[in-house]
Formats: sequence, structure tokens, C-alpha cells
Amino acid sequence: MARKSRLVVLLALVVLAAMTLGGASVVQGSIKKFNNVKLTVFGDAGHNLKPFEWYKGDLKDQFGIVIDEVVGVPFTSVYEKLKTEFIGMTGAYDLVIFYPAYLGEFAGLGYLAPLDDLAKKYDPKLDDVSTGVRELNCKYGGKLYALPYDGDVLNLYFRKDLFENATEKANFKKQFGYDLKAPDTWDQFLDIAKFFTRKKGQTLAGQVLKEDFYGSAELAARGFSYAWWLARFGSLGGVYFDENMKPMINSEQGVKALDLFKESLKYSPPDVMAYGYEELKNAYLDGRVAMMVQWSDVQKKAQDPSISKIANKSGIAIMPGSVVNGKIVRSAPMPVGRVLAVPKTSRNAEAAYIAARYLSVETSLHDVSSPETGLDPYRKSHVANPKAFAQILGNEAAAKEYLNVVGQNLENAYPEINIPGAGNYQDVLDLYINRALSGEMSSKAALDTAAKEWEQITKKLGADKQKEIYLKTVETWKVLGIW
Repeated sequence: MARKSRLVVLLALVVLAAMTLGGASVVQGSIKKFNNVKLTVFGDAGHNLKPFEWYKGDLKDQFGIVIDEVVGVPFTSVYEKLKTEFIGMTGAYDLVIFYPAYLGEFAGLGYLAPLDDLAKKYDPKLDDVSTGVRELNCKYGGKLYALPYDGDVLNLYFRKDLFENATEKANFKKQFGYDLKAPDTWDQFLDIAKFFTRKKGQTLAGQVLKEDFYGSAELAARGFSYAWWLARFGSLGGVYFDENMKPMINSEQGVKALDLFKESLKYSPPDVMAYGYEELKNAYLDGRVAMMVQWSDVQKKAQDPSISKIANKSGIAIMPGSVVNGKIVRSAPMPVGRVLAVPKTSRNAEAAYIAARYLSVETSLHDVSSPETGLDPYRKSHVANPKAFAQILGNEAAAKEYLNVVGQNLENAYPEINIPGAGNYQDVLDLYINRALSGEMSSKAALDTAAKEWEQITKKLGADKQKEIYLKTVETWKVLGIW
């Protein structure tokens, strides 16, 4: 989109968002104007830093804030770079972007400036933020330490054309005894995945297959497989630790969740264990699988005929759940995501907060609906504005469907572990989940081993301090009924 065209669109969307947010305007007359105060911004390099380029002029004109430098580092380097900076206390960065998994550690160890007072002074419209994002991604111990920037959450994608085919519907009901639709439970997910798995030469929706077709695909490779396991684990009522920091990942819920995940791989492409984000996305966009679990931005790509073979054929659904005490409990993990925070060492904390607020409130509708970023919706006003997403998703009806589902999954959000050592805990969990998925270990043996290594991590980092931070983190989880 050309700069001029994008600015025209932005203005319209911001006005629309302002109305939705109850009168917020582009120019915040009550907000302090600085005398060209300079900010250094830090985050993961790539398209999600584009808003800081787009609005440099606006921030300077409206608030006297100059984005002096934007430091971008590789995705995998964010934690180490920030940790080094925070320990060194050099004050190099005024505003930082990171993944919510690090919030408990960074806030719990005193690296971040609390934002409650600034939020009272300059309202960030938190009531408009999805409960999951607000409570799990932005708060620690009931206090505000970050503003939302990206609403990553897992969603279920499915081939609407196959699910609505009369022959496939009739055959499914004959085989399984219930109607074919997006699965409500993980058991139904397995039924559907099994049903749609076909060999080359067999028929699918009246067409003879020229290659093997698969029922489902999920991210089973090292790196993020833990998050796909979490979708089952959370729905079964699983939690990371008990109140005494005893690992609960190897509980009955944990083992069952991993068994369910392993079973689904029987109906996935044979090389799925090597899939990263792109490979998983492409398996779906290329029309090789019937269902997929992925981040929110995939539907935007699925509807683009220039890169997708299933344009106008992709549906999106609430994440499946598990039956607990006669009710379906759903859990939608939020791996990655991004928040905006102010380091305690920032020399320009107030200006940094105002810049963060501007992107989190005023421009966010444009930014999460733009094809130029990978940012996803996180505000209720985002979900309530299908017109803003109509072009990228094909039409307003498709946008409404997409936003409704994303909004519901955000309300069913399940957090990543976010205490000191989060990366270490996640890596160990991911390693042993991967070993179980590959058949190297049983689910029980894998999770038992992971739990023992978790105990060692906790001991090394200091059990008392870990417990203190974990229980404060849990305070925000209770709001959502996760604990």
C-alpha cells in the first residue's frame, strides 16, 4: 500500500476506533507535549516494528517525542539482549517490545517501571482490551507493567468447502454417528482428522486425489510444540506448578494431553515434525490438509489468492476443548505475542509510555488489520470493526466471522509460563514433548523427565523467589478461572 493511500485508510480507521473507544481522538489534548525528547526503542526486527516508522512524524508533531533509534534484533535474541541490558542498568532503551512470557521475570525482578500511575493520568483504554491479553500479558501481581501490542492466540482453521460437501457430510455421519462440523472437543478433532486422511487416487469431495491428503497439521517441531500441547493441557484443567512449586506438567492431565497430541500426528503429513511456522501455514494454504491450528494472522493469508490455493474456502473456529465435569472447557494458548513496556532505567519514562499508548490505542486498529505487519487483534474495538478487516479477508462477512472467533479464543486464553527462567522451562518441556511425539519416549516418561529437570531449574534459580513470583503471576490467572 502506498504511503499516501495508507494514511488515508489510517485516518478513517482511527476515527472509527475513536468512536468505538468512547471518544478518544487522534490528538490527545490532555496529554503532555515534550520538547523533542528522544526515545530509543528495542524489539524483534522485522515488520512488527513498522508502526514506529509510520508514526514518527505523528509522535513528534503531536507530543514532541522523537523516535531517535529503533534497535531490532533477531527473534531468538530478544530475551538475552534485554536481560543483559537490565542487569547492566545502562538505560540504553526507553521503550521495549518483548513477549509476555518474560513479563513475570522482568516485572518480578524489578526491571520494569510500573505503569498504573501513568495509566491513571493517560488512559490506555484497558477496558477495551480482551480479558486474556489484559490480565495475562500485561499484568503481574495485579499491577500494570505493559500495554498490549500484538494479540497472538491459537485458532482452529478448517476447509469449509470440505466440511460443507454433502457427500463428505453424509459419509462422516454414517461412520461416526454425528454431524460433520468444526470440532468441539479434541476427541472430535481426532475423528475428523482420521476421516479426511486419504491416499493418492482416493476421492475427496468428488475429486480424485493426485497426492496424499491429510486430516490435520500442527506445530510439532522443536521450538513451539509445547504451545500446541498446552491447548489440550489447559482444556483439561492443567497448571504448570502447584502452590509449592511442584511441577504438574506430568499430571494425569499432562499425559493425556500429550497422548492426544501424539495421536493427531497419525493424520498429519509425514514430515510434519520438521514444520516451522511457514511450512505449517503452507501445508494448509497449498490445500494439503483439512484442519490446522495456527496463529491469528493465517486467515489473512489464506484468503489471498496470490499465495493461497484455498482462497474463500478457509474457515476459522474456536479452539476445541475437553469435557470436564460434563462441560466443554476450551483453552487457547497465546504463544509469543508482544507487549510494550518501559524499563525502570528509562530516562524518559513518561514520554515512552505516551508513545506506547499512542500505538496501543490510537493506531492499533490500523496496525492489526494491515497486511504489512504480523500484528493481531487484541481490543474489543478491533473485534467490533469488521470493516477494517474486510479488504484483507475478502469481504465484511468473512471479517466478522474471523473477528468473532479470534475474540472468543482470546477470552479462552491460556498463558505461557512467565516466571524467571521461562525460556529454560519452556525449552525443557518442548524437548521432551518433541521426544514423545517422535516416538523416542512414552508420554509419561517424557513428562516425568521434564518435571525432574523443572525441579532442578527451580532449585538453581531459588525456590522461594520462584514461588513468590509464580504465586503473584497466578493472581492474574485467577481472574480467568485458570487456577
